[in-house]
Amino acid sequence: MKLLESALFTLKKYADFSGRASRSEFWYFFVFVILANAVARVVDMVLGSRGYLPGPVTGLTSLLLFVPQVAVSVRRLHDVGRSGKELIAPLVMLLVMPLIVAFGSFLGRIVALGYSGLLLLIFAGLLTLLAKKGSTIPNKYGPAPTAFSFAR
Repeated sequence: MKLLESALFTLKKYADFSGRASRSEFWYFFVFVILANAVARVVDMVLGSRGYLPGPVTGLTSLLLFVPQVAVSVRRLHDVGRSGKELIAPLVMLLVMPLIVAFGSFLGRIVALGYSGLLLLIFAGLLTLLAKKGSTIPNKYGPAPTAFSFAR
């Protein structure tokens, strides 16, 4: 699949958390999201938004692509025989991160550093699962997405 074709295919399954997603579908969509956010950031800069905080276009782009990102990640985990529930802990930890960083004291910074390290380890494990080759036989989440690709 090519980048745009794969991104459109994934966006058509906007909130579909069932079934399986191939590695190429997941990683092409991942690259598409990075490029879409980069373009949105440039548009924000042209419109006058500066600094670390995202502008309105970047925020809207990220918000619109959040559900498809989670959905394709769940389907990708299904392809390697894992439950989509394994995304709950990293997502919650990522959402809590700004609260941890907000503590400005020395002790708060140490806690934030440890929390960041733990989050990094969890994402490294998740990245390993997302990069793993899926099974070519049906599993409890459905048939393999690449088993009969010639039929498409």
